[in-house]
Amino acid sequence: MSLTHTGHAEIDQQHAILDQMVVRLQSFCERPAKAAPADCRQCAPLQQQQCTARLNGIVDELSAFLIGHATYEERMMELLPDTAPCQAHIKAHKAAHAGISRQLKVLNSQIGHELPQVTGQTLWQLIGNWLGDHATVFDHKLVRLGKSRAAEIDFDAELVAMLDQHVFPNRPTIRPVDQNQQARVHSRRVEMRGRFESLTPAQRSIFWPMIAGQKNQQIAEAQGISINTVKTHRAAIFQKFDVNSVLELIKKTDALR
Repeated sequence: MSLTHTGHAEIDQQHAILDQMVVRLQSFCERPAKAAPADCRQCAPLQQQQCTARLNGIVDELSAFLIGHATYEERMMELLPDTAPCQAHIKAHKAAHAGISRQLKVLNSQIGHELPQVTGQTLWQLIGNWLGDHATVFDHKLVRLGKSRAAEIDFDAELVAMLDQHVFPNRPTIRPVDQNQQARVHSRRVEMRGRFESLTPAQRSIFWPMIAGQKNQQIAEAQGISINTVKTHRAAIFQKFDVNSVLELIKKTDALR
């Protein structure tokens, strides 16, 4: 898939990250390509479970990132002028965000009920096609509308304060970055990556659903575990990240994105 570059530094960076996630959906099975069976049913049950767990992790991470992507762009839309073309674009663009969210939730609920190979391929096609179409039809046009005579918005300049504070504190921008600040950001990212790596596979399985805002009961039902098990993993994650709430966890783990 070849993405259209919008010319907006942050959106193009987000597209690149989403594209990497799509690639991971295609290769979530760790078996060597030459040894990969044509059918998951040829794998042992434990191997299938491991593939399903990896697929769950990728999809949960993707869902959380798409929430941030939609939030970011919808904040940009608030700066567009109240003209018919801009308002029509805003309505259609938001509908596209809501549409992929609904489709992803439906497919996510199928993980564990179908062979991981089947679900993974379906998700790969859905997200890959959506990302390519969305970038061309909506994201490129959003940036172009901001540069029109009716708007003349420099999104990168005007959104720095608002979006850096509320959406992506460590997002790349076109503004010069202080070297000391870069070092602090890198150090924080290394620290958060170390904390994330300290999580057990079971804790990681609920990490991204928590970040995406899912409740304990939702996570328990989706993964077929008890709500007390979810609470135990949740408490361990809070301890390892030294936080007391999901909001604090989201703020800390922004560096992982």
